[in-house]
Amino acid sequence: GAQASVQPPRSLHRRVSSSTAMLRAVALAAFGVAAVQGEDLWAVLVAGSNGFYNYRHQADVCHAYSLLIKRGFEANKIITMIYDDVANSAANPIKGKLYNYPWKTMEEAVDVYAGCKIDYSGEQVTPDRFVAVLSGDAETAGGKVLGSKADDHVFVNFVDHGGVGLIAFPDGQKVLHSKKLVSTLEAMHKKGMYKQLMFYLETCESGSIFEGLLPIDLPVYALTAANAEESSWGTYCGSDATVGGTSIQSCLGDLFSVNWMMDTESAGSSKETLLQQFSQVKQLTNKSHVMQYGQVSSFMKEDTSDFEGPSGTVLSPAAGLSTSVPQSSVDSRDIKLDYLYRKYLSSGDAAAAQALKEEIQARQSVQKLGASIAARVLGGDAAEGAKLLGARLPGAFAWTAPMASCHESVVGAFGERCGWSEGRLSLSKVLYLLCDRTSGDASPVLKAIDAACEARSEGEQIVV
Repeated sequence: GAQASVQPPRSLHRRVSSSTAMLRAVALAAFGVAAVQGEDLWAVLVAGSNGFYNYRHQADVCHAYSLLIKRGFEANKIITMIYDDVANSAANPIKGKLYNYPWKTMEEAVDVYAGCKIDYSGEQVTPDRFVAVLSGDAETAGGKVLGSKADDHVFVNFVDHGGVGLIAFPDGQKVLHSKKLVSTLEAMHKKGMYKQLMFYLETCESGSIFEGLLPIDLPVYALTAANAEESSWGTYCGSDATVGGTSIQSCLGDLFSVNWMMDTESAGSSKETLLQQFSQVKQLTNKSHVMQYGQVSSFMKEDTSDFEGPSGTVLSPAAGLSTSVPQSSVDSRDIKLDYLYRKYLSSGDAAAAQALKEEIQARQSVQKLGASIAARVLGGDAAEGAKLLGARLPGAFAWTAPMASCHESVVGAFGERCGWSEGRLSLSKVLYLLCDRTSGDASPVLKAIDAACEARSEGEQIVV
């Protein structure tokens, strides 16, 4: 018979797999002890862009997936959203593979696309589906969703383009406003979907998503690649974007994302706290200011393993990398231009020249559109409108309820009337500044958006 004195080892504080948990419950029940449910780890990983020049986002997220799996995460508790148009793109010189680091030789090179399980791809990568996945709403999502419970830890990693108060999705899609994102995190907690949630966000102006919006009593910790008014940066770009001597011609990673994953990999199976990870990543991400939001002090003592997987052997990149510390970084907002410019330099053909010319014109028309909306709000003053494009956010930026409501409303209207695209995301800051000028009154800004984008609603497509 079983000996009542036998206790399960203390080290089993984390459920490593469902079978281990089942055995534990059976063993505890056999000893007449009430089975205590350990917390589970869940993750949602999203690359919210498309296009070969955005190679880095899909490489980051596939890398994050393989990192969590290698650290003992259960595959059925990770949900991924990746457009999946890059690995097999005609533009990819190493077809069917993605690399997040520049490797010296093909023997050492780690293809992060291998084994990268994608739950939602292509047109399925939308803000509504992302919210549904987080909310555990399988009906709306039409597939795998978070099934986490009140004792569980959830890790969300979102990598993409963004703007003040919004995160973007593949071109032509709607955007997700920070107000909606934070209210989703609140609703999840109310429904008992997590004990603690950690959010790593890699987008331009990512600090603006959480600044002043996260309720103090919500057990959420957010780490952003940048503050509220600066770009995040792509890295391993240009001549660094080579794998086994082949130039990929697109940045391989994002500076913040590469840094946190490299930090987790170099820690290996040794303990590391979230404070240690933050300190390291902040120092290495030298092109933007890595920021912390939410319940920072209570999370800092937690181990990275509480969110990024129990531990275990992971890829140790240093040896095989052609440059372990990222040398060449490019502002995320300029990466498409940089990509097209390099393509033109290397090929010199007419199609590449035309693509570059169109991108320059598109950037100019974004400026014109922003100035036109601003001038209309500011009483028709074109010079004032143009000036607002380069203006900075007010000194101590933080959302207030009227500003968040005004901005959410005008961002939605801009999407309906003008259409959001990657190139237009910088205009989100202009919309914020206009809400600021009108003291949070959306109506003059809504009228200006209507007038500036009237041409579009009459069927003349403005493609930017």
